[in-house]
Amino acid sequence: MKKIGLFGGSFDPIHKGHIEIAKHAIEQLQLDEVQFIPTKNNPWKNQSCANAKERLHMIHIAIEGYPKLSVNTIELENKNDEKNYTIHTLKKITKQNPDIQYYYIMGMDQANSFHQWKKPEKISQLVQLVAFQRGGYEPHHDILKQYHFITLNNEPVYASSSEVRQGHIEMLDTKVLHYISNHGLYLETMIVPYMKEKRWKHTCSVARLARDIAEANHLNGQQAYIAGMMHDIAKEMDEKKAYQIMKENFPEFLSKPVPVWHQWLSRYVCEHEFFIDDPVILKAIEDHTTASIHISPIGKCLYVADKLDPLRGYDSSQQIEICKKDIDEGFRNALIDFYQFSKKKNREIDECFYEIYDYYVVKGEK
Repeated sequence: MKKIGLFGGSFDPIHKGHIEIAKHAIEQLQLDEVQFIPTKNNPWKNQSCANAKERLHMIHIAIEGYPKLSVNTIELENKNDEKNYTIHTLKKITKQNPDIQYYYIMGMDQANSFHQWKKPEKISQLVQLVAFQRGGYEPHHDILKQYHFITLNNEPVYASSSEVRQGHIEMLDTKVLHYISNHGLYLETMIVPYMKEKRWKHTCSVARLARDIAEANHLNGQQAYIAGMMHDIAKEMDEKKAYQIMKENFPEFLSKPVPVWHQWLSRYVCEHEFFIDDPVILKAIEDHTTASIHISPIGKCLYVADKLDPLRGYDSSQQIEICKKDIDEGFRNALIDFYQFSKKKNREIDECFYEIYDYYVVKGEK
């Protein structure tokens, strides 16, 4: 008889721990296959952070190269938008394939509360229940015995999707992280460990404003949003680490004022830690403080959004409306405002700014 493991969950997102557990189950239970079953409507959660299509795509990325791992979309295909319960799914699967022995896999946290599930006794009759060790959860042996659980012999899994969404990106397969970063998923919470609360609020505000300005100009809002979310990711980087990265990767800019280093450092972090490879996004981040004569339309959206962020404490609504109507005009105005403000405050202006100012303001280039 064929033996198939079923691993249900939101997988929002799928992480290394999920894959390791599936591999342990195959080895220890001699399974022919483990099927991941992404939930459509999880009764234990109000909403997912990624939509069904995105979660499904991430699972396919994560299981690539593992021939005994697959995806079962039975719950996603359900046209009913009501809360879905495991008993409903398992009834369908076992009815469709009565000659297959199914093993339903869950974490010890779920196993300990299994008596609270809908029709737990019926579930235990339809499938063989399997629990894996999770960090921080001791087995409730009476519940495991009552429902005839098999317990996997695995190192406790500490990884969780919620921790991934809070910035523990080391728990992700690099290809999954690449997909997440380049599609702008979870970024608002993923960047939290990189900065203080005030900067985080500014960052989220800038990202949303950059997206709105881009879309108003018929540009790619997602690119602008991602660039906005990541533009200050290295602003609070340790000074020694920042110097070393600048020295090794951007030596030509070492003479620039330290406060503007973060535009190159942020690009570095995006490329090497978050695996963002969209050249438009990376260039926008690199130009967001000083601008450049080669700044892109998306770069202009980020530049003005950073300068006009409503959280900066002054009324920038009129300038924002101009940017939404014509980003080129809005960008020129931002350069003029910076020049006039710097002169008024007697602040030193970098030499490169005069070239940019001459190009876009004096000559009126777009």
